[in-house]
Amino acid sequence: MDIIREVENHLNNEKEYNSFFNIYSFTNENISSYIPFFDLKNKSLLTVGSSCDQVLNASYSGCEDVTVCDVCSLTKYYYYLKLASLLELNRDEFLKFLCETYNGIENNPYLLNKRTFNKIKNTLRNLDYDSYYLWIYLLSNYDINKLEKIFRNDINIKKDIIYCNEYLKSDKNFKHLKSLIMNTKVNFINGNVVNEKYDRLFDNIWLSNVAHYLANDEINNMFLNNEKALSINGKMLLCYLWNKEIYFNKELNKYITERIILPGSNIHEDNSILIYKKTL
Repeated sequence: MDIIREVENHLNNEKEYNSFFNIYSFTNENISSYIPFFDLKNKSLLTVGSSCDQVLNASYSGCEDVTVCDVCSLTKYYYYLKLASLLELNRDEFLKFLCETYNGIENNPYLLNKRTFNKIKNTLRNLDYDSYYLWIYLLSNYDINKLEKIFRNDINIKKDIIYCNEYLKSDKNFKHLKSLIMNTKVNFINGNVVNEKYDRLFDNIWLSNVAHYLANDEINNMFLNNEKALSINGKMLLCYLWNKEIYFNKELNKYITERIILPGSNIHEDNSILIYKKTL
């Protein structure tokens, strides 16, 4: 598999750095607070996000049609690992297995441990064989200290992860998502939302904070490209802003329909989103 060679090249690179190749194990955006501003029930969503928490929270809200476009080539494989974990584990086991800071300190002994993986591997195999093969290979050939190189370093602690994800806020919510998730059709595009071309329209588009990494002309191109893929009366999350930040980029601001300050706690205090709504 080409993905195995790609991952091994990354693991064997002596440099320690974050790149867009790395997976976010969980979102660092306050999805739980911004999701009520979008009509997702029986609607379609295009989103970025290698953690795939965008998919899980959207499914929790009744969305049954999600397309994930992300430059991280591991996104699809991590989604199926996360999905198998969701289906086979309880909420506490799920967090222990996937949350690096589960126990409040680094080196969580439960993180991607083989005993828990054995509980989910048959389900993972049935969901997506390529994902099953990749994770079997990686967990058999590398220890967790090595595997951590494929994950982002800027991670949140357990309580912030729970705060940001509606499906993790209680055992009841977690079970509710279990009952819905297989009704959600998920498609994956390994591409760049700045210039990716789509063959359909979407009711909602979430661009996360991609604009932070772009030059003015790229921001303009990203908006125009995705605006073409947005249905009439659809909403686009143009950018996620951190900690009372005001984004003055003229290429972005000229498209804003609404800025919404989100309720939050700790590192998510007074974050906000910029929204564009497409009208006739």
